[in-house]
Amino acid sequence: MVVLVLAGCATTPAPRMSFEEAAGRPTRSNSADTLDAALARFLASAREVRVNAITGAPMPAAQVSAWGELLDDAERFVAQKADAKWTGEASRARLQLETEFQTDAHTFGDIPAAVAERVPRTLRALTRRISALTRRTRAVDPKRFRWPVSPLVISSPYGSRIHPIAGEPRFHAGIDLELPPEQPVRAAEMGTVVFSAWNGAHGKQVELQHDAHWSTRYSHLDVLLVRPGTVVKKGQRIGLSGQTGLTTGPHLHFELRRDGDALDPEVFLELPATGPPLISERP
Repeated sequence: MVVLVLAGCATTPAPRMSFEEAAGRPTRSNSADTLDAALARFLASAREVRVNAITGAPMPAAQVSAWGELLDDAERFVAQKADAKWTGEASRARLQLETEFQTDAHTFGDIPAAVAERVPRTLRALTRRISALTRRTRAVDPKRFRWPVSPLVISSPYGSRIHPIAGEPRFHAGIDLELPPEQPVRAAEMGTVVFSAWNGAHGKQVELQHDAHWSTRYSHLDVLLVRPGTVVKKGQRIGLSGQTGLTTGPHLHFELRRDGDALDPEVFLELPATGPPLISERP
């Protein structure tokens, strides 16, 4: 009998530090017009709202208002002229917006349409602009991607599952790969580091943009070995495994995304030459 190990990911709690702190950058006092600053303000207010929230209750008016201000800033950011740093900031913002929206979806029982419809629309706008600006990079084929760890042992597959901590059905946007702490985690393909920092319940996380469409994410790392803006080679070490963030044990949460949408890595990546991945039977 095959039993999936309950070393899984969770995304419910809000991050415990500001976006600026998480990214390792000093807070900029004169940056009211930057999206980074808007995210920092949002996280500061959202943290207080979530701490006092009753799980399953409607989203409070203060949080709805905070989302409105953040999305106003994000839409202005999408429309502005891009400079050399725009794509990196846009990719970080997209990831952070996804995380915060997911956190609120798990916290509040009712999210007003003004937020529930506008957030995905803003994310799509960011993705279209990122894709347009990176279209000149070489196209990649995920069939040629390598798995980030070896041996390949799956502890929780992609798709709907019972959340290992919350105990309720939730969608799992990636695949959990079992491995001991402090093991090398390697880039699935050559790409640009667009995020390498703390990301709430995902813990220490790296995101790589491989071309105009494809990206990969690596979560719950113990050590980050790359910085945003750098280009890494296929197979290069980008971090060491761990259990940072909200987890039930050490593992790597690995995501494959096309235009921001999560896809099942098992469908796209070639399986190892040694055969299909093992399913962990550890209790």
